[in-house]
Amino acid sequence: MATNKRARGGPTAALTVVLTASLLVCARTPSAKSFPGENGLIALVRESAPRALGIYTIDPSDSSLTRLTRAPDYRPRWSPDGSQIVFQRFSEGLRSDIYVMSANGSGVQRLTDLGFAFQPAWSPDGSQIAFGSGLGRSAEIFVMNADGSEQTRLTHDGFRDSVPAWSPDSTTIAFASRRHDNWDLYLMSPYGSHQSRLTHVKGKDANPDWSPDGSQIVFQSNRRNRRGDWDIWAIRPDGSGSERLTRSRATEWAPAWSSDGTQIAFTIANYDRGVVDIAILTLDSPVITRFVISDGTELEPNWQAVR
Repeated sequence: MATNKRARGGPTAALTVVLTASLLVCARTPSAKSFPGENGLIALVRESAPRALGIYTIDPSDSSLTRLTRAPDYRPRWSPDGSQIVFQRFSEGLRSDIYVMSANGSGVQRLTDLGFAFQPAWSPDGSQIAFGSGLGRSAEIFVMNADGSEQTRLTHDGFRDSVPAWSPDSTTIAFASRRHDNWDLYLMSPYGSHQSRLTHVKGKDANPDWSPDGSQIVFQSNRRNRRGDWDIWAIRPDGSGSERLTRSRATEWAPAWSSDGTQIAFTIANYDRGVVDIAILTLDSPVITRFVISDGTELEPNWQAVR
């Protein structure tokens, strides 16, 4: 079943919401606990033309699209109270830094000056931001205060550590690392101690994101995929219950939980047709909602919490 809607506050191209059961295998809704808020807007990266990048928001309820930035920006992440967005911005000379702005795109501020900083993630109380920094074969995880002060290095392993994600109770940071000649998920304390390997399967695991109640970690992986494409998986923080959530001829990556714990937004790509969109998987239901916006690609969704 499909319905057509027109995006407001942004591109005028028709936006189609496609409902399908072809991708979903199975999924578990997290246990009923106090979630941080209702589902708000989804922040995403949109490329409307070659090198015409920017951060947008989309309202899943009515498909309205709003542009916030006009720069090569990536990895938007909402603050826990939904009032700010932290993101990664590229500049000349392969430079990348962490920036923050208000929810409406105003008040853009630069937080880092490290040469190449990337993939920021808020702490649950909004007081700190974890991020990666480094080029080439070595990149490490750092943490800083929300105003950019007291930047502290957490990992010192000499491998490529990336995509940090804070647990809802603030006790653990999940991240991806290419140790043991394989991309796996790892866990550590917010101080860099007690590092442990979470996944041990041949293939690439990346982009972890915690469920709002902390019971599961969703991530992308190309394990068990003969073509090497990404699928969406979930695992418990103790390493048990590994579960594949999507199966299709498309590539699915960059998953993000909704604030109420009932849905997962992710990027879905059919590279053979040059199509990259945002999709929403509804847990415990054979439904995937795909937002198809003409004349552009959309990726790296992140859900706002409305309190």
